[in-house]
Amino acid sequence: MKRIAATVLFVMIVCLSVFSASAVDYMCNEETVSQAVYLENLSADAVIYEKAADQRSYPASTTKIMTYIITAENVADLDQTAVTIRQEVIDGLDPESTVMGLSSHVGEQVSVRDLLYGLMLPSGNDAALVLADYVGDGIPGFVSKMNAKAAELGCVNTHFANPHGLYDPEHYTTARDMALIAKHAMTIPGFMDVCNTVYYTPDGFDTLHNTNYMLDEDEDYYYPYTRGIKTGYLDEAGKCLVTSSDKDGDQYLCICFGAAYSYEENVNYAMKDTARLYNWAYENLGVQTLYSPSDSLASVDVKYVRNGKTLSAVPEKDITAFLPNQYDRSLIQTEINCPEQVKAPVARGDVLGTVKVRYDDLDLGEFNLVSPEDVVRDVSPVWAFVSEHFVLSVSLSAALLLIILLVIILIVVHVVRKRRRMNQRYSANNGRRYR
Repeated sequence: MKRIAATVLFVMIVCLSVFSASAVDYMCNEETVSQAVYLENLSADAVIYEKAADQRSYPASTTKIMTYIITAENVADLDQTAVTIRQEVIDGLDPESTVMGLSSHVGEQVSVRDLLYGLMLPSGNDAALVLADYVGDGIPGFVSKMNAKAAELGCVNTHFANPHGLYDPEHYTTARDMALIAKHAMTIPGFMDVCNTVYYTPDGFDTLHNTNYMLDEDEDYYYPYTRGIKTGYLDEAGKCLVTSSDKDGDQYLCICFGAAYSYEENVNYAMKDTARLYNWAYENLGVQTLYSPSDSLASVDVKYVRNGKTLSAVPEKDITAFLPNQYDRSLIQTEINCPEQVKAPVARGDVLGTVKVRYDDLDLGEFNLVSPEDVVRDVSPVWAFVSEHFVLSVSLSAALLLIILLVIILIVVHVVRKRRRMNQRYSANNGRRYR
């Protein structure tokens, strides 16, 4: 029983430690139609907005991001490696399934690079099957690689059942897990070039058009800062969208799953939600300077300076945080570690101490506090040595002087008395001699 109780207690502590590490409230009150949403600022590594981010969702064709990852990490040369298109691999696809048109190229060889364009732009399910069969030595082997990679990336609620994302009850992920997958894909050379392309024409194929209309200037959903990544749609999944954005180096990643869609209404709410969230973030959030090198965070007394000197301790550099433009300064907490006193000389930029800074639950780190000016020593080296080694205070110095004076007086008195006695003896002796 004791062992069980200890185990339960340990689990509770771990859980509490996880849930107590809450993020900063970025105060995003935007209404979103998508059932599950995850918005992260990649530049600041800050989660901005979540809505059912850990809820199991059908990812539809956003699955193909993982298909791209497995292919790119298992094929050494994407341009020189060609795959023969086999009819049996693409048999069985629904006639209305999105494809790149491989059924017209059975028996031909197509480069892996072109197949990846066909996978990501028109969301070709035929390309997904051909790549999976080639890379995984069969579809099951490829799906096994997909699940192993998801586990390696830290996905805790993801399971793939196929390489294209068509409906399967055992095929699911979460918005948070998909963010992990997408961020890894973005590090793969060439990935963003492919999924950011609007039109591409492989040799012998019709021109492929990217289904992410946020990239296309001719579409109503166009958003100028969009960078990739992948769309998805199933009746069971609703509209799904994984995108990133980049405005003047400020980068975001947005995942939207489960936005309802009807052909009568013909509105892609996943794209509308994404644009709304990006607009809100760029208008309301940014890197804020909490303290600058002109801010005095502490005072330090300086020794060996005539008439005394107090030195300000200022940040070595700007102390910044990614926060709402209207952030609450009362939530800033500082822990300063500086000595009460330092010795002159002090040069501008010399480290005087440190300061730990937090904003709400966000630990911003520890920063140096430095001197903003030069301070010279203007007390003589001899006196400096004496005061350093004998720690003489003003009162002690006065007492020492008094003692010295008393000693001198005693010596003088003693000498005077001694001379008086000698004179007295001399007078007495002379008197006896002439008596």
